[in-house]
Amino acid sequence: MAVQTPPSMTYYQPNPAAARKRKIGLMATGALIGMNAYYLPVKKDAFVQKAFDITKNDTNSQIKALAKAAKEVEAKNLSTESKMILREMGVSEDLKAITKKCIELDAKVNNINSVNNLKINFINNYDAYKKHPSLMDNISNRAYREVKKTKMKWGLGIGAAIGLALGLLTSSE
Repeated sequence: MAVQTPPSMTYYQPNPAAARKRKIGLMATGALIGMNAYYLPVKKDAFVQKAFDITKNDTNSQIKALAKAAKEVEAKNLSTESKMILREMGVSEDLKAITKKCIELDAKVNNINSVNNLKINFINNYDAYKKHPSLMDNISNRAYREVKKTKMKWGLGIGAAIGLALGLLTSSE
């Protein structure tokens, strides 16, 4: 006569695929929950700093384009692209005028007084931008989007890490 073991006493081997699916599911759920950080309000300091960083990067790229145009003017081989850039910035095809414009642009983002005035302008317009998004200029719009994207990425990462940790805790059978 064979001894039968009750079903409650049988050894259960968990399916590794199910444990892996549970980990992935909890990690994805945590990431989705963390993505809600996108909807957290944008703080004034983060907005002002991001707007200034965007302004500084744009100004530096303009200076690089002008420096390239200055080299072409010096070599007397000005390309059509450089002519268009100079015309757009209101600079004549003269080495002195290009140098003057570069110094002017550099002072805009490196002079303490100019930087403070620029940041004060962003601070003063922050509330208006927040209440009426249609009033935003291009730089303010880009700054808002960048701050929101950064929040979403951080939320996604933190949520995924928490979800993975929960998945590891629940799948250790």
